[in-house]
Amino acid sequence: MKYIKILILFFILFASSTLPALAQYVVKGVVQDRETLEPLSGATISVTKSNTFTLSDSKGQYVLNATINFDSIDIKLIGYKAQTIYAGDKSQNYTISLQLDNTVNTVEVTALKPGQPVTTLTGAELNRSSGLSLQDAINNVPGVNMQSRTPWGGQHIIIRGYYPSADNGRTDGENFNGLGYQLFINNIPVTDAIGNTVMDDIDFSTLGRVDIFKGPNPLYGSYVAGAVNLYTQKPVPNQTSINEQVIAGSYGLIRSNTSLEASDGKTDIWINYGHQSYGGFRDHDSSKKDFATFAADFHSGSKNTVSTYFSYNHSVEQLPGEIDSADFYARKPKIDSNYVLNNSRVDIASFRAGVTDKYQFNNHFGNQTTLFVTGYNLLQYFAHGFNLNNDINTGGRTAFTYEGGSDALAISGVLGAAFERSNQNAQGNFIPPFVQPPFHQTTAPNSPSDAQNTAMASSAFTQWTFSLPTRLSLTVGASMNFNQFTTQNLLYKGATASTIYLDNPVLTRTFTPTINPDICLTKVFNNHVSVYASISEGYAPPTISQMTNTAGKVDSALNPERAMQCEIGTRGSLGPDNRFNYQLALYDLDINNRLIQETANGISSYVNAGEQRNLGAELSLSYNIIDNKTGFITLLRPWITYAYTNAVYVDFKNHIKSSKGGDTVNADYSGKKVAAVAPNVFNIGIDAVTKPGFYLSLTYNYTDKAPVTFDNYHYMSAFSLLNAKIGFKKQLGNHFSLDVFAGANNLLGSTYYSFIFVGQNIAELGQGTDSYIKGGGGDGYILPAPYGATFYGGAALKYKF
Repeated sequence: MKYIKILILFFILFASSTLPALAQYVVKGVVQDRETLEPLSGATISVTKSNTFTLSDSKGQYVLNATINFDSIDIKLIGYKAQTIYAGDKSQNYTISLQLDNTVNTVEVTALKPGQPVTTLTGAELNRSSGLSLQDAINNVPGVNMQSRTPWGGQHIIIRGYYPSADNGRTDGENFNGLGYQLFINNIPVTDAIGNTVMDDIDFSTLGRVDIFKGPNPLYGSYVAGAVNLYTQKPVPNQTSINEQVIAGSYGLIRSNTSLEASDGKTDIWINYGHQSYGGFRDHDSSKKDFATFAADFHSGSKNTVSTYFSYNHSVEQLPGEIDSADFYARKPKIDSNYVLNNSRVDIASFRAGVTDKYQFNNHFGNQTTLFVTGYNLLQYFAHGFNLNNDINTGGRTAFTYEGGSDALAISGVLGAAFERSNQNAQGNFIPPFVQPPFHQTTAPNSPSDAQNTAMASSAFTQWTFSLPTRLSLTVGASMNFNQFTTQNLLYKGATASTIYLDNPVLTRTFTPTINPDICLTKVFNNHVSVYASISEGYAPPTISQMTNTAGKVDSALNPERAMQCEIGTRGSLGPDNRFNYQLALYDLDINNRLIQETANGISSYVNAGEQRNLGAELSLSYNIIDNKTGFITLLRPWITYAYTNAVYVDFKNHIKSSKGGDTVNADYSGKKVAAVAPNVFNIGIDAVTKPGFYLSLTYNYTDKAPVTFDNYHYMSAFSLLNAKIGFKKQLGNHFSLDVFAGANNLLGSTYYSFIFVGQNIAELGQGTDSYIKGGGGDGYILPAPYGATFYGGAALKYKF
């Protein structure tokens, strides 16, 4: 019997070697996501107008064999736009970059991926309004709230009720900049090693995609609130074009973008220059911005892609100051005279440069490595002084990937490390409130500062997914995080601000490394519905300013905040052609070691004394009533998002210590609602597109009342916003395409805020002239948005070579 098997095998091998090959024409390559360059599996690659096809594998690779010659192939994948490319040269590999289909809810694209869910905003969602502000789009995501100090600057993001400021935050910029999450643009960190995220200099109009991770994620440092990844636009494959866009709007808004994009299958280049100016709806509220961006992808075959990114940005935002509630609800465009007299503004010039190399060694192993250098010069004048920060950030990130296993147990994983170093020279001068501006270096009395700060943040991370039988997936991961801060006071004690004294000691704080695990179990039903449960641990290190008390002493005992998030949810698509898409998440986010400011002998400092618990529910629904490429109406899709957040201080007490060692509880905020977090936020919208080219977007937002103070005695009232945009997009001949649009925000004329400061009580926030409050020793706490409807209109003309 053994010899018979050998003879049969020999015959098969001989026959196969002598028969003529039926597949005479072969084309191969890789299919990837256009923005992230991640490989896409399950894509259908077929000969145009033929039944000959193949599918891309787990690495995105494909080999298409045909018995007849062909010139073009079609590529299709659910959730992405179909594409046809010329493939006449069979000797080269074709890298095919697919773009997310804006007519398909992004929940469907991510529904069946195991691990922590990710919310993706595509180009259509980013451009439901003017496209110039991320705030207009990201606030439609349940559980996410973005506020802006000015109409075009000073942004920070609150994710799932994690508001980092545990005092009035106005001495260290917590109310200005983002804390508690990491932000990236094209794999380059915007968040520095100190933990601050400054977004004044980001050109949001150039974005093509935004990914939002809610809660700790080991791949991005396990920060308490999560991570936000921004990706710039990519060129249309195999096309060279130049595009000019102009937008004009209320209060002197003028924006222009000039872009050049080129793609030939091997090289993708995108260059953009944007200029924006704004007059402001209040006095001393104007801004000017200039952005220059260069991005390129170089494909050296199916295994290797090198991506580069460079940007230079200059932004100047005037600060008119905050107001109190009486003037706000009276709809007065009032300003703070101290801000104006001191010509308060934020002037930032920055650059970002990075290179990413992505290499696929074989069918199982790959690597992606990014090296970057960024820097900015930030000059800020405020009501009681001025600051000048110079920052240089360098670092890198590498991640090795693996995919393998069998049909019974498939394994995929990531193992990597990230490092960032920030060097900061922080100079400033605080002048007491009783001194009348304008201020100068010699203004007295004053409190000068000049510190050389260094921060190093690094992490080792891993995450593995085990695909088990019965469509059950287990994802486990962890990150080990390292943080170190050093600071040196460059001023000689008691001398003038101009005296440099380098013999002061360098104070160093090295934090004990934290290990933050993550586990998620996912079950998939009928290819379109999944349920999951996850537990993840996160942390948020204190900033250098939080470690330094008001007397200049560094606290070496301060520890990072720690958090545990438990989440269950389901997501997927239902109904005919899977037109109904949904996502539901329930979570419990517990945060310990919260940083609270306390006072002893007139000196304020932070201590780890607080606890906070955020319970929430998030829901997203959409239904494609019409999704027909050949009909007059090609798309008609209503959508709804809703977020309920019950964020409460569990153990929040403010202490006052005396020189004799006595410890008195000054205030107990336990059981109070977390400041700046609205319990209910509801969004509803509708998107419509017609075959002739007309399109429409309507968005309605309801934001519940939110407490301003920890004691919950003062709230911001609820408000509603109605936004609309109409446009016409048309291909004009073989070379030109035109997009003309007009829109309006706040059509209901609601009174709403763009930013609020928070504090322990209203007396430390209010100006003292508000008829609704008693006392007040601050500068106000409300930054109003325009009180009436604002309008904009624009046009984009593209010429394709």
